[in-house]
Amino acid sequence: MSYFLQNYTLTYTPLSPIHIGTGDSYEPTNYFIDDGTLYEFDTGGAFAALSETDRIELNKIVNARANEDMLKAVQRFFYDRRKALMPWAVNAIPVLNGVADYYDQRLGKSINRGVMAKLEIDRTAYNPITRQPVLFGSSIKGAIRTALLSHINDKHPLSRLDADKFILDDLDQGERRRREREQKLIFPKLNERLFEFKAGKFELDPMRLVQISDAKWSEREYLSAAQVVVSVNRKKELKRDKQGNEIFSQAEKNENLCKLLESISAWRYRAFSGQVNLQNFADLKRSEKVPSAKLLFKIEQIAKYCSKHYLPILKAEMKIMRERGFLDSEWDKNIQALLGKMADKLLSGQAFLIRVGRHSGAESVTIEGVRHIKIMKGNPEFQSQTKTLWLAASDPKQRTNLLPFGWLLVEIHPGDAPVNEWTELAELCQSQHGQARLWAEKQTEQKIRLTTEREAAERRRQLEETERQQRLAQEKEVERVRLAQHQADELRRANMMPEQLQIEALRQQLEQKQASKVREQIGGPLYGDLRKLIDQGVSWPNEYKLELLEVAKIVLEFIGASGNKKAKELLRTLQ
Repeated sequence: MSYFLQNYTLTYTPLSPIHIGTGDSYEPTNYFIDDGTLYEFDTGGAFAALSETDRIELNKIVNARANEDMLKAVQRFFYDRRKALMPWAVNAIPVLNGVADYYDQRLGKSINRGVMAKLEIDRTAYNPITRQPVLFGSSIKGAIRTALLSHINDKHPLSRLDADKFILDDLDQGERRRREREQKLIFPKLNERLFEFKAGKFELDPMRLVQISDAKWSEREYLSAAQVVVSVNRKKELKRDKQGNEIFSQAEKNENLCKLLESISAWRYRAFSGQVNLQNFADLKRSEKVPSAKLLFKIEQIAKYCSKHYLPILKAEMKIMRERGFLDSEWDKNIQALLGKMADKLLSGQAFLIRVGRHSGAESVTIEGVRHIKIMKGNPEFQSQTKTLWLAASDPKQRTNLLPFGWLLVEIHPGDAPVNEWTELAELCQSQHGQARLWAEKQTEQKIRLTTEREAAERRRQLEETERQQRLAQEKEVERVRLAQHQADELRRANMMPEQLQIEALRQQLEQKQASKVREQIGGPLYGDLRKLIDQGVSWPNEYKLELLEVAKIVLEFIGASGNKKAKELLRTLQ
């Protein structure tokens, strides 16, 4: 390890559901939920699982007018065939009972406008090859940046000039909008001032010396990496109207504002691992392109400043949730136990807390002392605290046993040293795996069955494909022979004399009658045409008379008149 580059391994243990969005989602027409599990399938898998009849039906559905009814029909189509699709699922994750009920109630139905969009499930960041979640290094680095800025600021308020920009009372609409736009520039400027660099001079940003890799999933128990939850909004403070009824937030009253989220599962012991490199220029000659020496943070400092920033936020939020009756009591007990077990590691900088991802809360992503959080109401205002919490739930109406989003325990390990086990943390995490382990065991058994079904289905499909190819080959050969015969017949006709062409026409008429198995009497059309041809043939050369005579015998035999007196007289005219 060179003197200017310090390398560490970071292991991450999710303590609560974490959702790091990418804009990707499970579309309602590319997944179904069955028996507490979400099954994702792709187009290739769907077509492999569907029968020819199903494909024709699906083609009719998707070729209909593109509207909500068509989308619902596609969704219902795949759900009705979920058992056939299961063996071809590319991903399976657990969903909470309330989420499954929410899905069942809205599947293919028009409860109100926008229901189809409500069944989209936002995906957390994931590796497209392994389909396991990842923690972006940019997310970790952003959380660390906020903690370091908060430490440097040391709770100091904004300057008077900057603070005045947040005062929106008694302003006309135009001035209000202008000041709101200006506020977007305050925190980038604050970032530059605290870290002592200017826009365009990013080589002086101390965070450029902190290089954090994406963290890959490395959990060893083969439990589910993620699950689907509902994000719900709850007021921090209990308020009542004049009649004594509780006042709910707008998001709480409107279930359409809830969102289905795929979230990394909590209590997965060291589920992620990644690297951090710190460039150290402290011993080098100072340069205009190197950040200030006081901003060259050691790994222990980063850890301590992160815990200093995030730990009070965790405790404050838990206190609010506990008082409001929202907090899951089991989770509360385990976090309290963990904080006691990890106190020494936090103090020594061997581990730290951060918060990442969606619904981390405005307090977690802003700097203490200068928080001016926009509170949406009739006339927006800015305050130092939010009024509501976004929490992870099983059901949109749930108000107890809720969890906060985004909490992550990070451990630091020297890059050239073995990673020692933290037995207490491992045991605490394992004690929370009851439901997850049952689901995993069930999935393991089911995977064996589904693999067998898929292999059997693939063998059937291969056999069907082989038979289809054989039929096609046979049909092609029959067509080739027919075409060759047709060409030969055409060539033969081209060389025929007029008399032979008339005989050939009679022969073809006979063949058609034979094919249709329709026998005629002596007075029928076939007999009539034969009689006319014989009347002409009496004057033909002998060779054509003989050819006509042979055909005439066959015609008379077919219509059952070979022994008839009139038929015999007709034949004698040619002899």
